[in-house]
Amino acid sequence: MTSRFRKRLAAITCLMLTVISAHAFADDLELDLPIGCQLGDTCFIQHYPDMDPSKKAKDHTCGFLTYDGHKGTDFRLPTLADMEAGVPVLAAADGVVANLRDGVTDQYFEDYPSAVRPRIKEIGLGNTVILAHENGLKTIYAHLKKNSVTVAKLQKVKRGDILGYVGLSGLTEFPHLHFQVMSGKAVIDPFSGPQKTTPCTHSETPLWSEVAQHELAYQPTGFLVTGFSAKIPKNRRALESGNMQQSLLPPNSQTLIFWSLYYGSQKDDVVTLTIVGPDNKLLKEYSPKRVSKNQISKYFFVGIKKPKTGWPKGDYRGQITIKRSSATIIDEAKISVR
Repeated sequence: MTSRFRKRLAAITCLMLTVISAHAFADDLELDLPIGCQLGDTCFIQHYPDMDPSKKAKDHTCGFLTYDGHKGTDFRLPTLADMEAGVPVLAAADGVVANLRDGVTDQYFEDYPSAVRPRIKEIGLGNTVILAHENGLKTIYAHLKKNSVTVAKLQKVKRGDILGYVGLSGLTEFPHLHFQVMSGKAVIDPFSGPQKTTPCTHSETPLWSEVAQHELAYQPTGFLVTGFSAKIPKNRRALESGNMQQSLLPPNSQTLIFWSLYYGSQKDDVVTLTIVGPDNKLLKEYSPKRVSKNQISKYFFVGIKKPKTGWPKGDYRGQITIKRSSATIIDEAKISVR
């Protein structure tokens, strides 16, 4: 056997082992949802792993719900109020706690003093639990709520066990669970599986269980919170607090504001907001310019002033409509005057 043939045989064997190993990952590790919420209703996937090796970013569908170098799946909660109510983080598969961190404060990264930010960047994942699995893969559960971790290092856990609760710790801008799958130092996208090496190619080996796959249908845009208030929201974080929405408008309120915060805003979207009064009369319609670029999250609002004769009693309804070439998406809310 020549030296050249030995090298070729070794290369072929290595390739075969890689493929076998990839199949083993899919066969040996099935992942259930790592969070106790209803996707598309009480939680949403805002970011996926970046599958584009260049400086551009693409998720596994070639969509833009990711950013350059992002390594995990971000299961976000609509508001901080949802976070405070408590949403459990669950073991996606049986495993052993390989490492953990707790005690990092829940707050927006931009609120940290400049002197503290380097340290927070260093522990970017915040409060974290890492599980090791029998096939050599690891799953990472990050940005957990401070002092919510319920497991200990080297503890064995079962699929579905509570590891902690969703938080806002570390390098983060919204309440969410960052879920990541690793093989050694390599990132595995659970939506694509270990065999997928190029973005946007079809994959038959996702790591998600059949039950999880039914709940994980790709949703390019979702409404996080839509509602009415007596005051104009100062910024995105005001809506994200979960404290803006009102069901009753005080009779002495000078304004009525309808607003919506959503993720997955796409270039050339046509957005329209309307307010309809108790007699089904259109009181306000607002249609800003076409959206100029893709954005992960965006919010709009429109308002009316109190009539000279006061607010007529009854229900006021608001609707936001997003029209794009592929779909029309609508969300609604109401507020009452008694």
